[in-house]
Amino acid sequence: MDVYGDNQGIIAGCVPEIADFMDDVLPGQEADDEFKEELLDIVVDTSGYLVEAS
Repeated sequence: MDVYGDNQGIIAGCVPEIADFMDDVLPGQEADDEFKEELLDIVVDTSGYLVEAS
């Protein structure tokens, strides 16, 4: 029971280190917006998969 009951203390003790790491590795909002704009420019040709309606 001690192992399971103490998990909250373990996680809470590591939060500042994890937050610093995440700030270093995650892209910023500007990079995220640029990535979304690039994705919106991609158009996939699906005409070979669609049946023409009569």
